[in-house]
Amino acid sequence: MGLDGTFSFALQNLDFEMWFNFTFETTLCLALSFSAVILVILVITSNCFITTFVFMCVAMTDMFLFGHIHYMGLTLNPLTVLNIIIAMGIAVDYSAHIAYAYLVEQIPEDLNIDTPQKIRNYKATMALRKMGSSVFHGGFSTFIAVFALVSNETYVGLVFFRLWVGIIFFGMANGFLLLPVMLSFIGPLDSPQDPLAEDENQVGSSKIQPSESPRELEADDVKVHELNDINDINNSDEIEASK
Repeated sequence: MGLDGTFSFALQNLDFEMWFNFTFETTLCLALSFSAVILVILVITSNCFITTFVFMCVAMTDMFLFGHIHYMGLTLNPLTVLNIIIAMGIAVDYSAHIAYAYLVEQIPEDLNIDTPQKIRNYKATMALRKMGSSVFHGGFSTFIAVFALVSNETYVGLVFFRLWVGIIFFGMANGFLLLPVMLSFIGPLDSPQDPLAEDENQVGSSKIQPSESPRELEADDVKVHELNDINDINNSDEIEASK
């Protein structure tokens, strides 16, 4: 029996509460993160097929991370689950840019691209050509930043280094290999116009009128001087007539 209004407390109670709610909290965080990814990609692309492809890449990256945790000698705990949740925001970046570039890529009229397979292959190739280097630079720069933890001997540094290497590797593999292959086989054929690209094309297509050649400028100057001389003569004649 204890005193009224009091309760027992120990540090072990914190561990018990954490592990008691671990499964529910992990499932809830994963579900909310996946829902946020689907909602954001759907709003940006307005295409259900592209949203599904990006979601598959992000989900497979997380699935690979669960296996990566096992083979790296780690266990499921709040620290590893934290990195798995963060992995969704990192992995979606590698896939979303390439998928959006595929979606808005326009088919040129002067090329002989008249079959669905040719259209998909052309759009997937151009998406990798336009966005591949940028996505690779982003992933490589992230790896350089994480590489500073390679000599860290603490458990936190060890978990972050091993999991972030897996996030970068699996995310880029899904974005560079899996996603273009899926798009080249079953990707959408329509190519909606990107409003930003349309504005840039309008600005680029608006041609500045070429300046006049030096001869034309000299001719204009001569004409101006002749008109001024005629006006001066007329003014002098009027002055003499008035006298």
